[in-house]
Amino acid sequence: MNINILQWRYSLFLILLLPLWLSTNAQAALSVTCKAGMNTAVGSAGIVNFGTITSANANNANTTGTLNYSCTNTGDTAGYVSVCLAADGGEYNNTNVNGRYLQRPGSGSNRRRRLNFTMTLSGGQLWSTRGRDGSEYNSGVLAIGANSTVTGSEVINFSMDGGNNNATQGVYTNNFGSGNHTALTFRASENSAGINCATGAQGLDRFPFIVQAAIEPSCTITATSNVNLGSYSANATNITGSNSSAITVNCTNGGSYYIGLQPSNNNTNGAGVMSGLTSGNADKVPYQLRSTTGTGGTIWGNTATSTTVGNGVADIGTGSPKSHEVFVTVPSADFRPDNYSDTVTIKVNY
Repeated sequence: MNINILQWRYSLFLILLLPLWLSTNAQAALSVTCKAGMNTAVGSAGIVNFGTITSANANNANTTGTLNYSCTNTGDTAGYVSVCLAADGGEYNNTNVNGRYLQRPGSGSNRRRRLNFTMTLSGGQLWSTRGRDGSEYNSGVLAIGANSTVTGSEVINFSMDGGNNNATQGVYTNNFGSGNHTALTFRASENSAGINCATGAQGLDRFPFIVQAAIEPSCTITATSNVNLGSYSANATNITGSNSSAITVNCTNGGSYYIGLQPSNNNTNGAGVMSGLTSGNADKVPYQLRSTTGTGGTIWGNTATSTTVGNGVADIGTGSPKSHEVFVTVPSADFRPDNYSDTVTIKVNY
């Protein structure tokens, strides 16, 4: 018997895989984005508030806002950036930047419901947008590192302008965020030469904010003058006198106010007494304050409040000084010869 033995031969082939190391000098380019915010963090909507406006400061109240901005470079290359920030007239007459105004909602073109104001840069220039009076804010050239952020700010001055005397009570606003009323423009480059945010098209980025003020009822006594009754003989009776501008007040346009008069003896019905100026003279001359002429004129006392006229005088403010006439009657001059007088306190309730 024949036996055939088959022999298998195995061969091991080894393949040597060598690691491949690729090298490159590629680097992320300059990549910059910028944001801004008024009185708030960049990228957020802000508010500038004048606070309470009265007839005394309606034409000269002022406040400030801080315009913050930041630019972030996410690239691995350092460079430079220039930032421009502009604002037009806001939601009311956005083409007019030299005479912006706050307005009460729903008041249309009623100028009694407007407050004129201006916005200026820290250097005094009118803060504006391109193609209008004034200047947009320009940061100049700022260095920005790789993977870093650069920040800056500008103080904006907000001032009430003239012509606000007729404004009535209420809250006034101008919205610089309801539309394209602001513009952020920036230019970034690895080289500083020739970089200027004011060149080229204006940017489309926004930084919304609202300017607001509240007019509250107010009254100010702006002038007073004496009621001079003159000289009389001892037998004179039913003496009368008046002064058409004895009291001048300035109250908020459309606001009610009530004036009370109080003699030095604190009589609430306006019945006072005048004292002589000569030492040792104990005589007291009675008199009556009145709001209308004649010995039977309406008594002017001091029971008025902020809501009721009482025995005082009621009126409506106009936003401008308004004079009130005071009448005085004296029953008799049968007293020791002397100069007699008294001090009357004026109380304006509103």
